Amino acid sequence: MTTTAIETSVPAQPQTTPKGTATFIGVASCFILSGFAALLYQTAWMRQFSILFGTSELAIASVLAAYMGGLALGSAIGGRWAPKVKRPVLAYGVLEAGIAIGALLVPVGLSASTQLLQSVLGGRSAPPQAEALSHSLFYVAVTFAIILVPTTLMGATLPLLTRYAVAREEDIGTRVGLLYALNTAGAVAGTIVAAFFLLPALGLAGTVQVGAGVNFAVFLIAALVARSKAARPKALEAQPTSTMTLESAPSETWENRASWILPMMLASGAMSFIYEVLWTRLVSHLMGGSVRAFATMLASFLIGITLGSALASRFARTRKGSLYGFALCQIGTALLATVIYVLLDQIAAVAQGMRDAGGLTSAGQALLCAGILLPATLCIGGTFPFALRALARTESEAGLATGRVYAWNTSGAILGSLCAGFFLVPELGYAGTAALGALTNMALALVSLWILG
Repeated sequence: MTTTAIETSVPAQPQTTPKGTATFIGVASCFILSGFAALLYQTAWMRQFSILFGTSELAIASVLAAYMGGLALGSAIGGRWAPKVKRPVLAYGVLEAGIAIGALLVPVGLSASTQLLQSVLGGRSAPPQAEALSHSLFYVAVTFAIILVPTTLMGATLPLLTRYAVAREEDIGTRVGLLYALNTAGAVAGTIVAAFFLLPALGLAGTVQVGAGVNFAVFLIAALVARSKAARPKALEAQPTSTMTLESAPSETWENRASWILPMMLASGAMSFIYEVLWTRLVSHLMGGSVRAFATMLASFLIGITLGSALASRFARTRKGSLYGFALCQIGTALLATVIYVLLDQIAAVAQGMRDAGGLTSAGQALLCAGILLPATLCIGGTFPFALRALARTESEAGLATGRVYAWNTSGAILGSLCAGFFLVPELGYAGTAALGALTNMALALVSLWILG
């Protein structure tokens, strides 16, 4: 088949070089530390709000929903704001300083909420066990109000750094995926350090102060890095029109279908957090219901996402190829999550036998959990860079596309965490919820292939 060359109004891609290696390493280091501090806060806030609410289950659900809600809002705002920012690395550093200040003010908000709660309860010193819907709604609203500012600032950081990191079209999936993976790697370290070291040694206040110190350090590093010319994105210059073949030009139908990646990422994010709720049960079978058990599950989940995002970012180079990758990730998630659930009882029985024989230490239990969850979470982590590359047409759209994909995915996480705890597991049970997750992942894979068709 012969192709016909046509003149288009699409500018030829500027021949730019990647950002300075040293500057990029500095920014990447900042993003690792940023993820570290963010999970210190999340772990500490769950403990702090448990004291206020009088029930750890409701505190976890409320903090998780509010935390993810702030990230979604921040990423949406940051995505729209990023193209207008001339010095994104410096702006990122300012956001990090704002996160530190907001986190340090959380205890003030908690104190005010406690006084409000006691006045509503007629002077009683302790809250009830929040069985009424009105109590649950009050707690969720309070949580959102208190941590909305710092979490919104957290959510805006990735779109801003995308504005710095992406200089060429081929950087969209690779460099943004790498930043996402590095941030999640920092989150893994923050989860483990907070649960196993800082909270026992320093308590809640000390842990939050460490997180604030890390954020301020990131601000200083970013301010130094921002002085480099490599940290300042070049303005997109008008380029002469290029020649594109009819075969390589995406059809209008294909472009319209590509926008479906956003609701697909919402559903994917919801399923991911539904699995997280289910896998908490797995870890409780292996390690009990302690804070360290939850931290182990979360760290295992984040490790898989980190590695999956890093691997996928190496292959997310074209839009159509990324949709194939997204479909494969969804199929892999469905199959591997089903295997985890089917083998749950057998895994728990083997672990108990090893504990009874004295052959399974706490560290061994943590490694066992990580190994079980790793294959499925690798697939979950791969969805972000693939979805981003499928949506963004050029490097100039990378910041906006990052914010949109992150916001939709995070909104799905909120929906999944609330639905799993309050509706799906109580109504469908663990087996029904696991089946729903697998069917949804397979449906998302089919939609990806429909877009390509």
